[in-house]
Amino acid sequence: MATVGYLGLDIGGTGAKAGVYGRDGSQLGYGYARYSPSVSPEGYVEIPIEVIYRAARDATKQAASASRAPIAAMSIATQGQTFVVLDEADNPLYPAILWYDSRATIEAAELQAAIHAGRASDAEEPLMEAISVAPKVLWLRRHKPQAMSRSRRILLLPDYFNRLLTGEAVTDPCTASTTGLYAEGAEDYDAVALAAAQIPRGALARIAEPGTVIGRVLQTASSPFGSVAADWGLSPETILVTGTNDQYAGALGAGNCADGILSETTGTCLALVTLYRLPGDGLIESPGLLRGRFPIPGFGFVLAYAKTAGLVVDWFHQAFARGSSLAELEARAALAPIGSNGLTMLPHFDGMVSPVPNAASRGAMLNLGLNHTQGDMFRAVLESIAFCLRENIETMQAHGLALATVRSIGGGAKSDLWMQIKADVTGRSLERPQITESATLGAAMLAAVGAGDHATLRDCSAAFYRPGRVFTPDLRRHEQYAQPYGQYRRYYQERYGASSYTR
Repeated sequence: MATVGYLGLDIGGTGAKAGVYGRDGSQLGYGYARYSPSVSPEGYVEIPIEVIYRAARDATKQAASASRAPIAAMSIATQGQTFVVLDEADNPLYPAILWYDSRATIEAAELQAAIHAGRASDAEEPLMEAISVAPKVLWLRRHKPQAMSRSRRILLLPDYFNRLLTGEAVTDPCTASTTGLYAEGAEDYDAVALAAAQIPRGALARIAEPGTVIGRVLQTASSPFGSVAADWGLSPETILVTGTNDQYAGALGAGNCADGILSETTGTCLALVTLYRLPGDGLIESPGLLRGRFPIPGFGFVLAYAKTAGLVVDWFHQAFARGSSLAELEARAALAPIGSNGLTMLPHFDGMVSPVPNAASRGAMLNLGLNHTQGDMFRAVLESIAFCLRENIETMQAHGLALATVRSIGGGAKSDLWMQIKADVTGRSLERPQITESATLGAAMLAAVGAGDHATLRDCSAAFYRPGRVFTPDLRRHEQYAQPYGQYRRYYQERYGASSYTR
């Protein structure tokens, strides 16, 4: 049988990654292109959509060229919430606003109150948060009225790229829910929410289940940036399949296709995903644990996350160690003792989401003295994310979720030091799959299922997933981490109040 490729494109917060995989899940090609959003003192996080476009195109072309295989199908996994406003000709009217942008706190509260007041039934209402799309659209309308007067489309990243590649703007339910205009399980966007936000239904993408065929990639110069298929290195026969949120695509790529498995992604943010069998009787509700339908029928997901994880590593590298490589920083951190010589980092630079939401949370480096080295400080950064992982695992377990297996993916999983710190802090074995950029693999799985080469996602996972190295905890080091972990929690409570934690 001739070799064909399934391409998964992961458009993240700081770059685009693309992977091409064969019918057996073997990686045939990989591409990566980096970009850097701007972050203002007010918390505005923006980047021109043209920059993201070029990165996505270049990463795709690199992977397709390296694979030397015709791309039968592709699918896109992206962050939620990130969106762009377009005019009638699909020209951007304002830079893309990234998901963790925090400008619209007031607008989110206004819209949530309006939606709640306008409901005439007990049907589930959309969740309107400061990171949702609709409040930021309202903010733009108030602060950039001239540009917004010409707006005709409001598209999230997958909607935007699906439209450019096929001519049709399509999104999946998980991504649609990040607009604040769609309630989980609904047939379409919420009419009350649309009215409150004054967003016409025609401005938004069509909603389709993950794995649904959208159409073939266009061969004409329909993109504002030039031709499509030729520039992207795609075959005239390539079909585009509806993807999903990068965290759920990553879970698929990590073989997280049944209850009892936890996939943790350390990328821009830290995200923990585990599945449960619907309807989920017996699970305890928590404002810090998000729930929804998973792309595999019959399963829901529980998501816990911290908004700033890899972002904190990047911040430290750029602010304090620009002359050193990350490998050199890790080598210095490895020489520092457990607990970083008494240093404690609070990594919530832009608010805490899990285990308990607190938009006022900010980062801190505590107990810093003249004796501390760069290695101590960098180890404190790595340990802080491990502490965050532990407290969220403990929260999930306290709310009725059994977690038998933990798999670590994302850029952070490539670090042996960080993987061992996480194992020692949590007291749990962590498995690193062979493919750590699992969102590209999960998106490729959706493409393969959409193309009809695998009957179900679970079948595809069985063919594609490959286990890798397991990091086992050292029980002595785990015991030594009890004091630094307790200090981390105590400092947070002292800074933000004991009610910040439920336990």
